[in-house]
Amino acid sequence: MKRQLALLMSVIFFMVGCAEIETKSEAYPKMYSESEKPLSILVLPAVNKSTAADAGDLLNSTLTIPFADNGYYVMPISIVSDIFKREGIVEGAQLLGLPSSVFRSNFGADAVLYVTINKWDTSYIVLAANVSVGMSHVLVSTTTNEVLWSYDQTIVVDTSGDSSGFILLDVIKTAVTTAMTDYIPIARRVNDTAVLTMPHGKYHPQVGKDGDAEVVLKASKEKALEQ
Repeated sequence: MKRQLALLMSVIFFMVGCAEIETKSEAYPKMYSESEKPLSILVLPAVNKSTAADAGDLLNSTLTIPFADNGYYVMPISIVSDIFKREGIVEGAQLLGLPSSVFRSNFGADAVLYVTINKWDTSYIVLAANVSVGMSHVLVSTTTNEVLWSYDQTIVVDTSGDSSGFILLDVIKTAVTTAMTDYIPIARRVNDTAVLTMPHGKYHPQVGKDGDAEVVLKASKEKALEQ
């Protein structure tokens, strides 16, 4: 999996060509600061800007593993989600504007992760079709309220069927393939790719040793902050 993700990042960087690329330490210096280095992360309910009403709930199952594998303690998302729901909070937009210190005092988290679902869509163009999943991740310190890490990533999967030579059959085949596409594996790829740009946490053997890795697209870092 790690080799596949590394290859994916290499392809992305090749495609963007002369786009500005930063090292992890250049892009996220606060993540290397002793005073700001987070250990625990609280994931908030996602802000859903897509047309899929269930996207937020489906996304929850994809968020813990990549951040945990990267060396952070992720507070149990299902439990946190239930707590918010009991308080009448079912969508991340309801939490925007609150000082991050609220989450430190109530959950004890070092940092809070805001996730915005920008795309969870299907597109059709004649015989062609694709499924797009795009998200913005923003990690904020619950001590200083400053952004520690941010990244925007979108993955588009071509769901067009192979041509049979019969237009009507091809249209049906493409529609069926697209309708049956599982968004969750695509969401996992989006999260995995974004987390590759994130400095390793305390519980990862490479913590503090990845600052020179040139894997951060500056435009994607800044785009996440616009969401």
